[in-house]
Amino acid sequence: MDEVDLAILEHLCKNSRMHSTEIATDLDLATSTVHKRIEKMREVGTIKEFTVKVDTAEVGLNVTTFIGVNIEQNKRINILNRLKTIDDVLEIYELLEPYDLLLKVRTFDIHSLKENVLQVIGNMDGVKDSQSILTTKCHKERSCTILRK
Repeated sequence: MDEVDLAILEHLCKNSRMHSTEIATDLDLATSTVHKRIEKMREVGTIKEFTVKVDTAEVGLNVTTFIGVNIEQNKRINILNRLKTIDDVLEIYELLEPYDLLLKVRTFDIHSLKENVLQVIGNMDGVKDSQSILTTKCHKERSCTILRK
């Protein structure tokens, strides 16, 4: 991973649909060079996927919730595997404190949060407790950023 790769990634983070030709022009590189580097980053797993960012309110996903979950550590793998199957759970993080896991969840409404997520988590074997933090407004959300040392 060199400065050229990082520069290419910066462009793709801003617009994952940006064509290799446009990136090459911006970086004063050959299009084939940019294309080869993107393919190599895909092959080694640096680039996991190209995706789209959706206006969640436009598609009706109006409730964003962070859920802290404390679990029995000997059931960690089973719990993580179950959580990964819940469509409304967007992200799962392991923490040091105050919870064992932190989930980012997005649902249509409070009812679907309760039915599709909270009750499912509450019934999981090995979940000790959970606490929900409901958000009221998002001021910044990014899915990709490239920071340089």
